Amino acid sequence: MDPKGNFEECLPIFNALGSAVRQKILFIISEDSRLSVQSLAERMNLSRPTVSHHFGILQDAGIIHHYKAGRERIYFFSFEDSLKKMSKLINSIQTTKR
Repeated sequence: MDPKGNFEECLPIFNALGSAVRQKILFIISEDSRLSVQSLAERMNLSRPTVSHHFGILQDAGIIHHYKAGRERIYFFSFEDSLKKMSKLINSIQTTKR
């Protein structure tokens, strides 16, 4: 894939990381490793729907994933998908410059 196509594939990642709220969410997850919407909403003084919205964007970007524990979803880092996309972008740019 050409650099433009790889860049377009990475746009959800850039969008997800471009929000100060989502950056703070990621810092909190890095401290606790696994969080529910409720526990993060309480820590950040945000509503559950707001936190769910931000989690959705981070999940669509491939930065976090979740599993179900009873009635709750527990969110955690999962950079594998997003790192693969970013690596493809970097490699395509490096290859084009040569």
